[in-house]
Amino acid sequence: MKKFIMPIIFLFMLVLPALYGHLLPDTTISFFYALSLTIKECIIFVLPLVIFSLLYTSLGRIGVGSLKFLIFIAPLICFSNFINTLLSYLLSGCCIKIGILSVVPFVQQNNFSVIPLFSFSLPPIISNDLALLAGILGGIASSLMKCNKLNARISMMAEKFMQCFFKLLMPLMPLFIFGTALKLNHDKMISVILSQYFVVMEIFVVSAYGYVLLQLFVLSGFRFGQWIDYIKNLLPAVVTGFGSMSSAAALPLSIKAAEANLKNKDNTAIIVPLSVNVHLVGDCFFIPFVAVAILTSFGQSLPNIATYLAFAIHFVAAKFAVAAVPGGGILVMLPILQNCLGFNADMLGLITALYVLFDPFITACNVTGNGSLAIAFDKMTKIGQSVQKRN
Repeated sequence: MKKFIMPIIFLFMLVLPALYGHLLPDTTISFFYALSLTIKECIIFVLPLVIFSLLYTSLGRIGVGSLKFLIFIAPLICFSNFINTLLSYLLSGCCIKIGILSVVPFVQQNNFSVIPLFSFSLPPIISNDLALLAGILGGIASSLMKCNKLNARISMMAEKFMQCFFKLLMPLMPLFIFGTALKLNHDKMISVILSQYFVVMEIFVVSAYGYVLLQLFVLSGFRFGQWIDYIKNLLPAVVTGFGSMSSAAALPLSIKAAEANLKNKDNTAIIVPLSVNVHLVGDCFFIPFVAVAILTSFGQSLPNIATYLAFAIHFVAAKFAVAAVPGGGILVMLPILQNCLGFNADMLGLITALYVLFDPFITACNVTGNGSLAIAFDKMTKIGQSVQKRN
């Protein structure tokens, strides 16, 4: 039950304003909304340091194999994430056009517009793109350099920073959602969210899980028995991911499943640990799909292909800096959603709440997708070895 405390709290933070938000005076709503905006500003201000720390420590921990990882495995993961992100865009566009996803555009119904009681802004020190590049280069350098003591000290400082950041952040996230939910409820939007976005969840489950199960079926050579074996081997890891909302927590069982599904057991130690927090099929389907639904509900149109491609490239790159905590998949995406798709504070709060609510389903899909990637990598390795023997 403890594993589900955070999603339950987030659900309450959405439901309570819908039930009792009308009883609060405007000043109280303005205060909590200002508090939500302040938390958002702090998150976005600190995120470049978080991105750098995550990449530096993860690549440095891989060791001398980090360069090999970037050359051989990272393109495979990037390609998969990019294709999945594009499929989500096509899915959302089709659902909107044929009426399956009928999110009603929001229309202001109150004369009083919620104005934050106070404002707080922090200028960015460094862009997320530069932090991403610096983290990759720093991680590679730390794995190749022989300054072990210096590298260990920098890695320790980065890990402590991340631990402090997430330790402080998680208690603040309910306040972040609560202030946004109060504002949305005042604007008569919260009822639309609670009624319509569970339809979005149904579409996500059918499409994302159908996609990864189809991948496994293709990788099985269209043999039904082999396909069932793949699923049975992956099931313990998938259930663990669902309960813990962390692909990293399911890693031991994911490795065990890969050992059962892969013919070359050596590939298990290579692909599974490296892909656990960066190859995220569930995130690639859920975040873009829900982002388009939110844009529509706030009266904006479907992003054009050029805008979406820019978003997709940043989205895929940021996947290498995702934190292995509940809700971590959405945190590093907030600046990208803001800069590439024009999300405002209300939209950011809404997509954060929805992500954490549905995180068990997203994580379980991520774990299944990682199992599929491991099988694909194993088959590609086998084909490559066969080609080398012939030559």
